[in-house]
Amino acid sequence: MLQVNRLDWFSVFKYLVYAALIANAALFFKDDWEAAAHVFQDGLPFVRIIEGFAPSIDTAAWVILLLLFELETCQLTDEVLKRPIGLIIRGLRALCYVVIVYAFTGYLGKALGFGLYVPADIPNACALVMQPFSLLVGLDEYRALTAMNCAGIAGDLFVNEQARTLAEAGALTQATRLAWVDVVNSGTWLLILALLELDVRPRVKELFPGWVATANRLAKYLLYTIILGAAVYWGLFGTFLDFWDAFLWIAAFIFIERNVFAWEREPVASRADERGFTDEG
Repeated sequence: MLQVNRLDWFSVFKYLVYAALIANAALFFKDDWEAAAHVFQDGLPFVRIIEGFAPSIDTAAWVILLLLFELETCQLTDEVLKRPIGLIIRGLRALCYVVIVYAFTGYLGKALGFGLYVPADIPNACALVMQPFSLLVGLDEYRALTAMNCAGIAGDLFVNEQARTLAEAGALTQATRLAWVDVVNSGTWLLILALLELDVRPRVKELFPGWVATANRLAKYLLYTIILGAAVYWGLFGTFLDFWDAFLWIAAFIFIERNVFAWEREPVASRADERGFTDEG
């Protein structure tokens, strides 16, 4: 009977998670494309592209970064990383950092953008049907405002003249909260990234006293708890895609943390043999 090594099953699960994250990037792009058609009806200026496609750009950069960390901490030997390929990996990682910070500004701009909504000075939603207005129904979710659906829109209404969108008070409040959860989530991941970067730089870690490693570990526990809280919030009040994506990212970085943990404890000379690579491979 065929025996499958437990580590092989672990690797299969790990790469399935990575594949699911790549698929999520495509789904986020689809959602962003549809939302941008409503928010930027006059066209999306290049300087504001991050506001319209922050989740897509952010997710794509994180996927690339994740794969680079996987290469550096699990797939490539130290000797290979000393070659030009190591410089290429670090250069690509630095580029991803720039894009991720850029995406954070997009999340922040989107959250602040909800402050542009003001109480609508109109008798009812149907008064805007003849104008190209869209109805906000959730974060990054819009619906065309038509004579068929305007009558069912009641309660306090808010309008964003710049984006030509209308929102009911409840939908606006929930979308605003979700937008700020995006900001907190993105900022928290940036902090985790900074701590992880310290982990994969042994020479840099040697410059700090021993207690820094303990503080690093405790800080990660706190930051991952915040990420988990954001995932739970999305599960309760957001979309399944957001919740599922958050769950996958937590799982993916548990794999990376495991890689780093094993990598730090491997004798340098044995890393190639343990990973199944040679300097030529």
